[in-house]
Amino acid sequence: MTDHNVTDLDVAVIGGGISGLVVADALIRAGRSVRVFEARDRLGGRIHTVDVPGGQADLGPTWFWPGEERVAALVEELGLAVHDQWTAGDALFVIDGTTHRIAAPAIPPAFRFSNGASSLVEGLANRLPSEVVRLSSPVVRVHRGTGCINIELADETVTAANVVIALAPSLAVRGGLIETNDLDPALAQVASAVPVWMGAIAKAVAVYERPFWRELGFSGLVSAPGSAFSEIHDMSGPEGSPAMLFGFGGRSPQIDSVGADAFARQLSGLFGAMDDPLELHVVDWSAEAYTTNPAVTANTNYDLFGHPVFQHASWDGRLHWTSTETATVAPGHIEGALAAAERTVRALTER
Repeated sequence: MTDHNVTDLDVAVIGGGISGLVVADALIRAGRSVRVFEARDRLGGRIHTVDVPGGQADLGPTWFWPGEERVAALVEELGLAVHDQWTAGDALFVIDGTTHRIAAPAIPPAFRFSNGASSLVEGLANRLPSEVVRLSSPVVRVHRGTGCINIELADETVTAANVVIALAPSLAVRGGLIETNDLDPALAQVASAVPVWMGAIAKAVAVYERPFWRELGFSGLVSAPGSAFSEIHDMSGPEGSPAMLFGFGGRSPQIDSVGADAFARQLSGLFGAMDDPLELHVVDWSAEAYTTNPAVTANTNYDLFGHPVFQHASWDGRLHWTSTETATVAPGHIEGALAAAERTVRALTER
């Protein structure tokens, strides 16, 4: 491991999710040398969109809400299409095994990305010079050197003046990316304990030929505590195409095609006889090694989101915490990821 007085980079960004890409984009425009190291073979992190017949399906974040000005501004800046979340119709509530139809409950308005949430990621990535992003490049360790920070990969060490941790803090700390004894004790304690948003759930999507539930007078909203998938929503595209329902499920040892079949059976039991799904997609985020760590999936202390220890850089102002979990505004949302990135960009450009 070699330390350098002159570093390879001004800023190394660990994680190619939305917050990391926003930081990289802003700093490059400010004239800084930046690299984004992403462990996966794709960008986006928890923002993950897949192609389905007739459009796209989000296996990660799906919505943004009125008042989330950062997301709205980025959507306008990138020229992305959005549409309103479908809310018309009755809901289903499953209580003690009995299904109740509730007449048109009030559902708060929300917006959807018409071409999937990954359109945000693609829009940002398309603005970055080709050499900025390194995919399939998991960082093994980040530690302080002499006049630099060392970023160790499997086959090389890169040095940077500043490092941005655009990952959930507990993933970075519990996963050994940063040693706890190299952090202030209060920071180490909080970073180790903060939950990973979406880190304990599975998300299933069923794609259909048409939105049959709308024809039956349903909004697609289902609340079913204790069921395999406890919360279900309409996730159809504009004008109902592609027609999709999605559900949130609790963490399990392994969600695969069996979990997908369970979701299809649950939908059939709720809505009655219907066409088989064209496609089923399931992601168990608790099993995603680059999203969460098994040691933290049971953490539920969401009061740690936006904790004061994350609001200032560590290591004499050189190590920045930049994920939605660190935001004081809308933590857990895309808006929170953008707010955390905004804080980091401000700190680095003012430095």
